[in-house]
Amino acid sequence: MKVPLEVPLEIRRGSDAGLGYVRYGNGPICVLVLHDWLGDHSSYDAVMPWLDGHACTYVFADLRGYGLSIELDGEFTVEEIAADCLLLADRLCWSRFHIVGHSMTGMITQRVAANATSRVISAIAVCPVSAAGNRLSPDALAFFSSTIENDDALRRLFGYVSGGLSDTWTEGKTRQNRVTVSSACRRPYLDMLVTADFVDDIRGLETPYLVVVGEKDPGIDADAMRRTFLAWHPNAELQVIPNCGHYPMQECPPYFATVIERFLKRTTS
Repeated sequence: MKVPLEVPLEIRRGSDAGLGYVRYGNGPICVLVLHDWLGDHSSYDAVMPWLDGHACTYVFADLRGYGLSIELDGEFTVEEIAADCLLLADRLCWSRFHIVGHSMTGMITQRVAANATSRVISAIAVCPVSAAGNRLSPDALAFFSSTIENDDALRRLFGYVSGGLSDTWTEGKTRQNRVTVSSACRRPYLDMLVTADFVDDIRGLETPYLVVVGEKDPGIDADAMRRTFLAWHPNAELQVIPNCGHYPMQECPPYFATVIERFLKRTTS
C-alpha cells in the first residue's frame, strides 16, 4: 500500500545556482538527504510516504551527474560535494540542519559536519563508506569498475548487496542506474570512494551520529562501523535493521522512516 502524499512536494532541476533536489514536507526540522554511488534521489521514493512531512522538511539532493543534476559537470570530489551541500543549505536559508548520507555519501556527512560544525545538528550514515574510504582489492576494484558499463555485473552487485532480493528488483535497480546516473561521473566517483582518506579531520567530531546498517549487508556490517564511525565519533550510536541489506530505504521503508525520525526528533529537541 502506498499512502498518498498530503504535504508539499517541490522539484528543482540542477543549474548554475547549484544542485537539483526534491523537497518534501514543510516542518521545522530541516534534513538534507544524499544518495549512493549507484542511484539518485529516487532511491528514497519508497520511504517518502512514511515520513512526517509536517514535523520535517526533507530535501533529497542529487549530486553532480545524477538525476535532477545529471547535466552538471564537475570534479566529482569529496570537497566539491561538501561545498555543493553547504551552498544548497544556503539557498534553502537553512542556518542549521541534519544530514543523511547513504553508502558513498556516508563519508560526505562527515566532511560536511567537519566543515560546518556549528550548522550540522546531527548526522545519519546509512550503510556508509567512511572517511577512510573503501580500500578494494585489485579483483574487487576490477569488478566494481566493470559495473560502470556491464549490466550483468551491475545486476550481480545489486543482488549481492541486497542480501538476495529477486531478479525483478535487481533489474529495476539496474534500469534506474542507467537512466539516472551520467556515464561521465561514474568512474570519478568510484575513484573518490577508493582513495578518500580524511579521518584525521573528523576524529573526535562531537556531532550526534546515528549509524544504520542492514543485517544482510555483506560488505558494510556492524563490526566495520564499530571500527570506524563509532570509534571516531564520541556521540555515535548504531542501529542494525534486521532482514535487510544495503538499501533499507527500499527494502523496509516504513521501518527505516521510523528509525531515522526517532533520532531526528530526539536530537532536535
